[in-house]
Amino acid sequence: MYRVCLDDSGRVDLPRRVAAALSSNDLAITSSSSQHVLLAVDGAGEACMTASLGSMGVADILSFFNMFRKTGILYLDLSDGNRQVFFQDGEIIFATSQRFEEDLGEVLCEMGKIERSVLTAIRADMEEGATLSQVLVRKNIVVARDLWLATRHQVEAIVYNLFSCRDGGCHFVAQELERDDIVRLSMSTQNLIMEGLRRVDERALYLRRFRSMDASLSYTGKSPANLSEEEKKLVSFVYSVPATVSQLVARSGLAEYDGLRVLYQLLEKGLVDVTQPKEVSLDSAFIELFEVYNGVLKLLYDCVSGNTPSFLEDVDRFLREVPHPMLYVVRGVALEKDGTLDGRNIVKNLVGLELLEQKKMIVEALNELVYMECTIARRALGAQGSAELIRRVQEITARAKRLVGEDTGV
Repeated sequence: MYRVCLDDSGRVDLPRRVAAALSSNDLAITSSSSQHVLLAVDGAGEACMTASLGSMGVADILSFFNMFRKTGILYLDLSDGNRQVFFQDGEIIFATSQRFEEDLGEVLCEMGKIERSVLTAIRADMEEGATLSQVLVRKNIVVARDLWLATRHQVEAIVYNLFSCRDGGCHFVAQELERDDIVRLSMSTQNLIMEGLRRVDERALYLRRFRSMDASLSYTGKSPANLSEEEKKLVSFVYSVPATVSQLVARSGLAEYDGLRVLYQLLEKGLVDVTQPKEVSLDSAFIELFEVYNGVLKLLYDCVSGNTPSFLEDVDRFLREVPHPMLYVVRGVALEKDGTLDGRNIVKNLVGLELLEQKKMIVEALNELVYMECTIARRALGAQGSAELIRRVQEITARAKRLVGEDTGV
């Protein structure tokens, strides 16, 4: 929980991401007592309920709106991106998400309805204000039925993934749903809740068997008889070369839960063996590079975190929301408690690339991270107070570029 203090002038220092989201809006106090104050964007509808996911479970929250047949939008502010769940008379009819994995285009790729290259080209040429579904239908790339099925699959995935969330906040705005940008699906909220809870339990079972998404699976040589098409596909990936659980889930084209389920079935049938990953050690080519950047990151953390208690939270959220190609470098990476990064997690993301290309991508990504942290430093310490710190940071990052060498082009 992020804690703030009210100063003598009645001001509070909000987390950077919260301040950024609210900075261009007028706020209204919609509810207050001696124990709380609730601010909402003026004109955005009155929040009739707010909750912390630490004190209430997702199942309880969804059940409440279903039981009292509420109509409106549930807004969820979660550590890995915001979600919106739309209710009509207590039933969920639509949902949206900021998570890349829950994007409609990603769902269509998983279902085999669109090629990745086509999706990338469409996204690059989309006009401002247009939605992906509108473009796909207008260009006859996806038929209406496939788009409807993908949208239903997307909404189900968004709701099911909520059940694994253990922190964050939400608020519900009661309002009539007259928006044209939502697809009104016929879904049973109670069925979604029961299935979501079942998936949480089963996913925990699968992970107890694999112990790690980095565990390696190899083919046992047993005859693959009476297998589903999904099982045959995943077995084919490990016939000759072992692969990690995370790699196989990604290659399967399935959602994470479904990929884990199929791999678990193969394990139960004796078609694959599990080998736990060995401790990864950094190649000497990377050690000095990460020492330099971690020196910068620790310096920034030490200087800024005292003035900005949400520093680690802000930076971790930045790492989850960056675009490609930086996301490719830092996916699954978070800051340590002292503000540094475990270089092994980054190098693991770049396996298969040439050494020079790995170094170049690391330098470009970490320079972006350092630049972002410097903007927090300027805000927290002021231009004058942060000037010497920024100068030292620039000197150290220049050293990192020299380490990589002139032929990297950075």
